[in-house]
Amino acid sequence: MCETTQNIYKNMEENKYQNRVCQEGVSSGVLCCKQQILIRELAELWFLDIKNIMRPSSYAIYQSYSSKYILPYIGNMQADTFNANILSSLLGSFCKGNGKGETLSQYTVYLLESMVRSMFHYGAEKKLIHEIPFGKAEFITIKKKEAVPLSELEIQQLLYIAEKQGKDLCLQFSIPLYTGVTLSELCGLKWEDINLETGEINVHRNLVRIQHNVADGSDGSSKGNKAFATVLAECELPENMCRKFVIPEKLCSMLRAEAYAKNPLERNYVAELDKKAGRKKSVSMPDGRTLQYRLKASGEKAGIKGLTFKTLRDTFAVLCLQAGGDVYSLAYIMGAGVPAVCDRYGQWMVRNDGFLKGIG
Repeated sequence: MCETTQNIYKNMEENKYQNRVCQEGVSSGVLCCKQQILIRELAELWFLDIKNIMRPSSYAIYQSYSSKYILPYIGNMQADTFNANILSSLLGSFCKGNGKGETLSQYTVYLLESMVRSMFHYGAEKKLIHEIPFGKAEFITIKKKEAVPLSELEIQQLLYIAEKQGKDLCLQFSIPLYTGVTLSELCGLKWEDINLETGEINVHRNLVRIQHNVADGSDGSSKGNKAFATVLAECELPENMCRKFVIPEKLCSMLRAEAYAKNPLERNYVAELDKKAGRKKSVSMPDGRTLQYRLKASGEKAGIKGLTFKTLRDTFAVLCLQAGGDVYSLAYIMGAGVPAVCDRYGQWMVRNDGFLKGIG
């Protein structure tokens, strides 16, 4: 048993009587101490509950963090023995690097805390456990950085470098730059999702890398060692995140030229890499990590360091605002909430109070 787990269980023993409250006459929907639920079981129910309301890529991250940082330490605890002190002990260990030999970032620790809090809030709301008073959040992330979009010159330099390296690369960068899709949505985009006649795009799927446990020895590793493997998987977006909208004529022309040159199947991915001879008709899934590496390399050649697909998405948002786009439409196109758009791109919005003159 590692030091982190020992500290947590020691803390649990010291505080076990604080949360083991079993009231007489409680409703049949509430579990008393004679019928306990493990945190691992609570987590499974919580994940089922949130699956349809989360973006698949975020859902996959939550599952990965749960299997790596939460369940190995507290998964087999009874939920009613958990409290704020144990949570603080767990998260503090990761801040100090006492977890599995790694120190987690402030944002990751904040995300873990919010996950655990949400999980126990769900349990109390469904009357599976009693409400646990966690108090004020202990680990709070710093405010996200404001968007830093590419300038017009940087856009032209990037696309010039990309086109010299290959038209497929230029297209892979242009799609998020002129539609605002995320990297996982770009990877999941198929030719059947694009109507070249009407110039419309239908975003309803993404491609994510899902992590899962591998049985001992099944991955070629030595027997007895636990390992993780990742696989690419298609995930349909929740209904409230699906969207359909027109795309700029410049991008539509690029897509028409690509479709004319390669005559791809409708089920082919738009962002898949160029195939070798003899594999033209096969369908391969684009790897987001490979695309990110290619973007970063092209950015450095264009004099743009640390370029990410998030930067391309930010650039798209700012281009839309500068073209006169309204916040509601932009939020729909990007699959984001209006408050999130205002918070990140507020400095790029122009205040217009001229309409007040016409009131009254």
